[in-house]
Amino acid sequence: MKKSSVAIIRSLLLICAAFFLSAPYAYAQGQCGYADAIAYPIDTNVFHLAQDFGALSIRHQGRYHTAEDWFGGRANNYAYGTPVRAAAAGRVTYSSPTGWGRDGGVVIVEHTFPDGTIAYSVYGHMADLDNARFPPPYSCVKMGDIVGAVGDIRPAPHLHFEIRVSNGDSPGSGYSWENPIDVGWRQPAKFLRNAQTWLQPAFRWRLDLRDEDGPIAPPLQLDDNSLVYVDAGRLGRVTPDGRSLWRINLEKSAVAITNFDALPLLTYADGEMQRINLDGTLSERWQTGLVLDDFVLEAGDALIFHTPDNTLVAFDAARQQIRWRVENIPPVIRAQFSGQVIGVMTATNELLTLSPQGQLLDSATLRESASIVSALNGNLITYSRGGLWSILPDGTWSPLMEIAPTGGISGAVRQGDDGRLFLFDSQILYAYDSNRALQWQLELPNVTGLTELSIYNGILFLTGLHGDMIAVRAVDGGLCNRAQIYGDDGNQLWYSLGNDGILRMAAADQIIGIDWQTFLTGCAS
Repeated sequence: MKKSSVAIIRSLLLICAAFFLSAPYAYAQGQCGYADAIAYPIDTNVFHLAQDFGALSIRHQGRYHTAEDWFGGRANNYAYGTPVRAAAAGRVTYSSPTGWGRDGGVVIVEHTFPDGTIAYSVYGHMADLDNARFPPPYSCVKMGDIVGAVGDIRPAPHLHFEIRVSNGDSPGSGYSWENPIDVGWRQPAKFLRNAQTWLQPAFRWRLDLRDEDGPIAPPLQLDDNSLVYVDAGRLGRVTPDGRSLWRINLEKSAVAITNFDALPLLTYADGEMQRINLDGTLSERWQTGLVLDDFVLEAGDALIFHTPDNTLVAFDAARQQIRWRVENIPPVIRAQFSGQVIGVMTATNELLTLSPQGQLLDSATLRESASIVSALNGNLITYSRGGLWSILPDGTWSPLMEIAPTGGISGAVRQGDDGRLFLFDSQILYAYDSNRALQWQLELPNVTGLTELSIYNGILFLTGLHGDMIAVRAVDGGLCNRAQIYGDDGNQLWYSLGNDGILRMAAADQIIGIDWQTFLTGCAS
């Protein structure tokens, strides 16, 4: 037989072998479908978090924990034998009752999401019991299918639950010398919360940011609904439909991106300001001579910053001269300009009121942070644990309602164009008519962190630092929809409804686009 014929036959044999060896893999992958929903593998109302993702373990020489450990508690007989369920539909890539030896078995499931991305859920410290059998490798599972049971392992029965974006065929050790995020693991709570929103019909796009803490300053939305944003030493622009248009590396830290004569203006921490052309090229720059931090407020034609030495500084319309300054101002949590008066809520729970000319009008120390918004008449409205108040342009306070629900750190207030008032007291949303008579109330539990209320064409939108997005019909309190992306108290919060019908929201390390009308499907008449 000729050498060429032998080579051809050998090649055909290798192709056939590769086909048959990979057939179970390819068949299973093709039949398992997409993960179109996701949830925790155990009941988090019964189990509690015993060791968090990324925690440093003394027992494991200071390595990082790559999972969340969920413990059922003594009252639940330590939850031994509790069935563990697949977090989402997918294909089993690893299944061994002895995967971790005396520390129990491990199952890994590969999930393909509708956008084509792949993630792996890992279930460790499990037992293979009669009522909770391990699924065989290459088999398909649906969300909620049993994949094992909580095992009887040291120091007490618990579930080790991981999310990875790589290495889907090895149980690993459950710990890493390197930061887990850098080597392919993801925080389960964060991943699941985000994915539940990404899988909603209203979701359109997301931009993943490089900085885990999110954009250092709120993005700037341009007239065409594109965004300019600052992220971990980079300046970028994203198109209205969420595609990255350009990115440039910055030579130093930036603290704000604002609008100036129809172009973005970048402000650096060292006080330098620089105009940015829409194609991403850097333009003229000038030095203000001040070191600045990341609080910024536009008040009329003035741009107000806070400095590390606790001073509020207002720059003029040209952004080059200091118009006024006020010293001894602690770091700022939130602020509002009503057109007649400036309200500033500090990290030390002081509510300061200033005139547009920089005169300190009043200082009130509250028990905790409060909400501040503009009133229709140019006053400020503040909602605190002490009640609901109107702050006049001269800084004096007067009760806006004699009896109001108690506000506080998670409280929010908004006045409608018709004079109605809407209050959120961290659990219940209230609507009052212009005579302050209660019209309706709606319970909205589990909303935490600083919150804000907005009104878009008769729809109340409640959101907060922890990523909550809740739409409610203003006329009768009907719940339109509710979603949540990951966020925490250390993050910035920004959102805007564009004239293209897309709600854009930045929280933690992502910017997302939500189709507003689709999000409101629950309120469709």
